[in-house]
Amino acid sequence: MSASDQPLRVGDLASTASLGVEVLAGSRGLDREVLWAHSCEMPNPERWMGTHEIIMTVGLSIPVEPEAQVNLIARLDDAGLAGMMIGDNDIAPPITKEMLNEASRRNFPLMLVAEPIPFAAVARHVAAATSSSQLLQVLKLGKLYQLAANIEVDPRILLADIATLLRVDLRVEDRVSGMAILETAAPRSLDPERQERKYRLKGSYDVELQVYEYPGEPLDSFILVHLMQIVQVHADRVIAAADVRARAAMRTLAALFKGQLPADTSVFGASAELEKGFHFVAFSEDIGEKLARIVALMELPVLVGSGNEKQQALVAQSVLNEFREIAETLDAHFAASSAFADYRDVPAAAEEASRVLAASKYSDRSWAEFQGATISLLSRSHSEAETIVLNVLGVLAEPTPAAEKLRETLFAYLRNDRRWKETANELGIHRQTLSYRLGRIEEVTRLSIARSSDLSAFWIAYQAWEMTNSANTQRVPVVGATVLKS
Repeated sequence: MSASDQPLRVGDLASTASLGVEVLAGSRGLDREVLWAHSCEMPNPERWMGTHEIIMTVGLSIPVEPEAQVNLIARLDDAGLAGMMIGDNDIAPPITKEMLNEASRRNFPLMLVAEPIPFAAVARHVAAATSSSQLLQVLKLGKLYQLAANIEVDPRILLADIATLLRVDLRVEDRVSGMAILETAAPRSLDPERQERKYRLKGSYDVELQVYEYPGEPLDSFILVHLMQIVQVHADRVIAAADVRARAAMRTLAALFKGQLPADTSVFGASAELEKGFHFVAFSEDIGEKLARIVALMELPVLVGSGNEKQQALVAQSVLNEFREIAETLDAHFAASSAFADYRDVPAAAEEASRVLAASKYSDRSWAEFQGATISLLSRSHSEAETIVLNVLGVLAEPTPAAEKLRETLFAYLRNDRRWKETANELGIHRQTLSYRLGRIEEVTRLSIARSSDLSAFWIAYQAWEMTNSANTQRVPVVGATVLKS
């Protein structure tokens, strides 16, 4: 890059003798790039000024109180302004030491312009210094808007194309969820000389744009202003769509608590996942909005809402582990119920999750699960055991190859605490085969492996089978207990 192509810096203005500029504070920020200089006397100038612009004021926009002056500096800096120039006159209120300290702390240039120097002279100087590269920037700007013209394009694809055009890496963070809603791959992210710049966008949602620049490839401020506008529009689109899903999930959960079965759960992207089985998860802190936003952005089959006066979530069994990983990043306690498969069991599942949460509230762990387990549960006699086996297992107790296959599948499923992966591995079968066999078991026994009462019956029958078919027939008393597994 030639010297004429170098961007104008605040320090260039401060060192120009003809402008009569004195740096009052924030001298460590003199390398800030300057795109424009503009006079503004509004009480909230950050609303009217753009990124990398210098605000020039005779003092009408400066409050009198020290705390208000500090707040003004903070707002201007957060808005990305390059600095502030104050005319040396009797109109401006006294600049307090608090204001000077805040400008120095933030490396925000606060300058005084000599009385005889008109602001127009500063503006003309900035315009002359930046005009040489404007044509190239306008051409690049045209390409930028050409990419953004298709409103139907996937925002992720658009961001990747923009990053390639501008030779930067970009990350857009939703500040409510803390998630990167849009992000380009950063193949040079390990470059120790890369510079990160952050900008709060002024859209409908609280979003931050993070720009990563690399040596010799700075992003021009003229382009940055337009980039922020384009990213803001598409970030709003992504979050708005997520919030639609979150609200639909909340309404569906409320309907389930009233005993109304949902007609369509396709809004969650995987209605079939919920129908395979679900858990209820109760949580202790007021994080419902944040959690709902996270799972909606990730498009997980999860319903977040309220039930039984508590914050809870209905989580598809297939994504429980993924949901737990999310939960463990949040400052709250979570407790999961056992698995259910019938939407009519929602109130019971929610109550079970609430009990687990109450029982684990003094634990130092953030996640607890309900795990029904029997310490020892055997019938008092062989005849009683045989009766239990016949009444619960029915045709599964028959000595046929088909019955034996389903029976051993059920027993393996129970031994592995209903964990699909471990069960399939033990039996040496695929998960789809396991799903088919469990469906057949429910069909022939007319019992559900997801309903607590039926599951208890299966477990008792399994214990009875073990007793009647074991070489060791020593009688063991009936003892039952339920424990919590953290």
